[in-house]
Amino acid sequence: MIGNAFDHERDAELGAALREHLDGKGHAAFAARVRAAMATEVSLDPFEVLSAWMRPGIAAAAIIAMAAGWWLTTGVSQPVAASTTPVEVFASSGGSELMLATSVEER
Repeated sequence: MIGNAFDHERDAELGAALREHLDGKGHAAFAARVRAAMATEVSLDPFEVLSAWMRPGIAAAAIIAMAAGWWLTTGVSQPVAASTTPVEVFASSGGSELMLATSVEER
């Protein structure tokens, strides 16, 4: 690279290096392998492909359903204060006892 690194012009040195590294050396052999792979027939019909995914899919769905059920049933519901002011919400969850205990306690 010559000159400014942010120049908008093409860099001949970099272009030559890229062409050298990206040029297909065994193009004919590669094309023959691709054509041979495309010529082979796929023996699986769509239902066989779907049936291969059925067991893992059912297992994953069962695990997700069990995790969601556990998450929904283990939620602890706490009573909410009649008003939603921060002081009343704090007091309804037992915060007033905590504040009293910490203020009375010797340090």
